[in-house]
Amino acid sequence: MITFPCMFPSACIRFSARRSAFHGASAMRWPGLCMRAMQLGMIVVALESAGTAAIAARATTVARDTPDESGATHARQDGTALHPAAPVAAGQGGATGAEGRGFSFSTCQSHLSDDPDGTRDYAEDWQEHGGGAEAQYCGALAEMALGDVGDAAGTLDRLSHVAHWPLGEPANQGKVPFPTARERQATPAAPVDDIAHDTPDSLRRRAHVAEEAARAWQANDSPRQALDSAAYGLRLDPGDMTLHVIHARISVNMGMAQQAISDLTPLPDDATLRVDALVTRAAANRELGHIDLAAADIASALRQSPHNVAAALECGILNEREGKLEEARANWQEVIALAPDSHEADLARQDLSLLEADPAAP
Repeated sequence: MITFPCMFPSACIRFSARRSAFHGASAMRWPGLCMRAMQLGMIVVALESAGTAAIAARATTVARDTPDESGATHARQDGTALHPAAPVAAGQGGATGAEGRGFSFSTCQSHLSDDPDGTRDYAEDWQEHGGGAEAQYCGALAEMALGDVGDAAGTLDRLSHVAHWPLGEPANQGKVPFPTARERQATPAAPVDDIAHDTPDSLRRRAHVAEEAARAWQANDSPRQALDSAAYGLRLDPGDMTLHVIHARISVNMGMAQQAISDLTPLPDDATLRVDALVTRAAANRELGHIDLAAADIASALRQSPHNVAAALECGILNEREGKLEEARANWQEVIALAPDSHEADLARQDLSLLEADPAAP
């Protein structure tokens, strides 16, 4: 069974402390509901970040573009190219034999959302014909879509540690020769994790793979591994603000609220990611007891994105914390009205039920 921690700290981190003391045994039913609801959400995020067609609207997901049919490169909102149009080096992303048979990452992931089984078969066939890292990456995304998140997380984490993956020459070519295909094939299980001499493009791409690994570890209910993958991604690309937000979310989930605030200082410039960061920082400040700071972040998030359900959910939590029960009720009812089938709506219904059961509770 897949388990999956909350993408937003406002969603679940508060639950055990707030609800178990507040409502006793009735809260014990919550973890199963929370985990099941988030499984689908995590798979949606993974598919979107891989460049597939969106299968569910998520206001807090940072959009990413993918190569078109001609192989042209398109950038993520944070400016990082996910799939370069240049051909992948033999033995890494696409060996000569694989290219000759017409294998490509864009083809592999083109039906990921509607045919993950077929995508996995394609990736396996591609690997048998020398597809290398790109084929393994596509296969890992298919495993995510099929629910094999543990295997996918392990593969993605390993690929993020492969230097010069899947394309690129060492930065100082005179000192560190790029390994030949024969050399790479001779030691496939022990890639050289060379950050200092990797290229900027390769480092950014490896950081994105580390981001995917972090998401997969979260879906596998492995927060420590998720935190490690996100931290490693930040070593590869310290300026990747998507990774800063993911690392902050996980930190709040693991009770490291101050670390989350550090991750989000300064806040991202990207508008969508900034709202996500504000909601995450608000949850961190709430955990630290800084209710005024948390309320300021949520007010800012709602000004920028008035219908953001994660922000409305957190606003209700803060209102409840301050004893403004009618305002909290209105916030949670708004969440349900805006996105009735969302994970946030499930949490809002749970909050409303608990509020009705004990309206005098703090």
